[in-house]
Parts: sequence; C-alpha cells; structure tokens
Amino acid sequence: MKYLAVTRTTSMASLMYERDVLLRSIFMIVVLVVFVQLWSTTFEKANQTAFNGFELRDMLWYLVITESLVISFPRIVQTIDAEVRGGDVAYRLSRPYSYPLYHLASFWGDTLVRLPTNLLVGATIALIAVGPPKLSVEATLATLMSAALAVTLVAVTSVMIGLSAFWVEDTTPIDWIHAKLVFTLGGMFLPLELFPDWLAQIARWLPFASMAYAPARLFVAFEWPMFGSVVLTQVIWLVALGMCLKVIFGKAVTRVVAHGG
Repeated sequence: MKYLAVTRTTSMASLMYERDVLLRSIFMIVVLVVFVQLWSTTFEKANQTAFNGFELRDMLWYLVITESLVISFPRIVQTIDAEVRGGDVAYRLSRPYSYPLYHLASFWGDTLVRLPTNLLVGATIALIAVGPPKLSVEATLATLMSAALAVTLVAVTSVMIGLSAFWVEDTTPIDWIHAKLVFTLGGMFLPLELFPDWLAQIARWLPFASMAYAPARLFVAFEWPMFGSVVLTQVIWLVALGMCLKVIFGKAVTRVVAHGG
C-alpha cells in the first residue's frame, strides 16, 4: 500500500505542473503532424497501399502508441543521479521503504498522468488524418497489458541506469544510449516489419522492442500468437532486469556504507 500511496502522490504532484504536461503534448502534436506528412507522401510517391502489411492508417496509429509511450516516460535517471551526487540517497535509504521500489512507483505515478494526455492528443490527430483504427476488445486489452509491462520495463531500466551513478561520474551518456536504442531497435519510429529480416529477428528478442514496438504492434495488428510471444518476451526481460536491479542495488548499498554516503 505504501508504494500505491507513492504512485498516487506523484500523480497528484504531476498534475500541479500542468505546463510541463502541456509542453509535452505540444511536442507530441509537432511530431505526429510531421509523421502524417512524411508517411502520406511516402505512400503516395511509392504508389503503395501497404508496406509489409502496414497501411497508412496502421502506420500512423502505430506511431501514436509508440510516441505517446516514450514521450510520457519521466526522466528519473537524473533524479537518482542527483540524489547520489548530493548524498540525499543516504537519507532515502534510512526510510522504511525499498529505494528502487519507491522510484518505480514514482515513475508509474508520473506516467499515469502524462500517458493518457498524450494518447488523447495523438488519437485526435490520427482521427483527423486517417480516421479510427481497426479495434477489437482483444486488441485493446492486449495493448493495455503489454503497455503496462513496457512502462515497468523502462522504469526498471531507468532505476538501474540511475544507480550506475555510484560507479560513474555522469549517467547522462548511458541514459542517452538507452534512449537511442529504444528509438531505433525499439521500433519507436519504424515497425520491425520494415527492418531487414536479420535485424528484425535480433531486435524482437532485445528488451528495447518490448518497451515501444510490442504494445503498438498489438494495437494495430492483433494476433494471438503474436500476443503470446510479445508478453512472454516482456515477462522474461522484466524478471531478468529485475534480478539485475536487485544485484546492482545490493552492491550500491555496500558502497554507501563503505564511503559514508
């Protein structure tokens, strides 16, 4: 219950900074308008109705999901980095909660405010540009489940990168590399179906595709075999990264004791 309280408190705090939420939504509008023009021109010039099964409508709704997710993720890496550098982490560790779980709950709290707003903005643009998506109850539920796993995966990875501040002077390069891997191999800008076959096979089994591509793919082209494969991959990576986070945090706590915070 304490972590649910953290999530709720963080969500309420995020609502107090409506300008930040608004700016992200404006950025969402700019990005999607650009993609609408880009893909509309691409389909027209290529005289194609679909690329590897993706029609123009599918492509734009795919981008609505991926962009909404990635833009909604809070930057907790910088928060943890600052706490480690300033020594505030010593006070955090003395409190009656798990430090990693606290930041995971905080991550979810911010995302629960930003994601619905970005989805609403993105859906409005897509509806105007290409009309409604091909929806079903199964696709909607599968997308929600996969999106929840994607958010949790990014949260776990972000906490791990933040904790690397115990060993490196600046976590920004690591966070930057992770973000760019989500942009590219994660399928944020382009579905994996449009990748070369060998690269698509590699990308599907990496954690980055589970953070962006997976829920968007289920939303625009739901298939039961794909759902099973996607969710299984997400769960496997969540367990693996969760274990890595536990090990890294254990070693980080030891360094706090050794160096006095």
